[in-house]
Amino acid sequence: MAAARAHSFANQKVDKIRRSFYDQRVPAAAVEHILKESRSAIIGLLKTRGGLSAEQLALSLAVSKVSVRRHLAVLESDGLVAYEAEHRERGRPRYIYRLTEKAACLFPRSDDAFAKEVLAQVREAYGEEALGRVLGGRADELIAQLRGAFAGLTFDERVRQLAKVLCEKGFLAETRLLRDGSYRLRQRNCPVESIAVSYPQVCQEELRVYREAVGCEVERYCRIADGSPACDYRLLPPDRRALRVLPNFALKERDE
Repeated sequence: MAAARAHSFANQKVDKIRRSFYDQRVPAAAVEHILKESRSAIIGLLKTRGGLSAEQLALSLAVSKVSVRRHLAVLESDGLVAYEAEHRERGRPRYIYRLTEKAACLFPRSDDAFAKEVLAQVREAYGEEALGRVLGGRADELIAQLRGAFAGLTFDERVRQLAKVLCEKGFLAETRLLRDGSYRLRQRNCPVESIAVSYPQVCQEELRVYREAVGCEVERYCRIADGSPACDYRLLPPDRRALRVLPNFALKERDE
């Protein structure tokens, strides 16, 4: 009897410990960290091994296919992964997942350093005038592209389209209609900031691109390259070139 009671007590204690363990709630931050690690592992495999199926990913990560597909769905919704059907002689097609161009930003890059080294070589070998021609030539190409995209649009539509194009290039641009009918263009990010700091001509050519592509007068008030939190521009309607120059604090939206 004593032995039976001791055994029963021991089982109750084990059950209590087991319940207390499974009743513990895992912090949301810990769960999110685990999920991020899993998605990072998937991204790493797709980068190093190219296109892979959900089955291949699951096998490599030692997790279930259901889990992998859930992570792939999230990555696809974020625009980091895309898939294509691979048709086989027999059976249903297999879906192969690959990283998108957007996913390139997740890996170390040295584009800025390379660009600055090239510009430095151009300046050293051919002089300041040649450097200006190189940067000007690039600006001319952008102007031609934008003019083609803006053909047939009104001034307001061209301004909004310019902001859209800049957002696609990573400038985090936004426009606001000001009280006097002009527009404020604000860029909260500069993808070429380190280059612009060393070569201010980049910003000068950027200003020319906006003027000639939109077909209006453009004033710049501040630059990220100078330490400002954003690059601010004012775009004046083509038929109102005589609008007075506003101080930076006067760039107020019409709806304020």
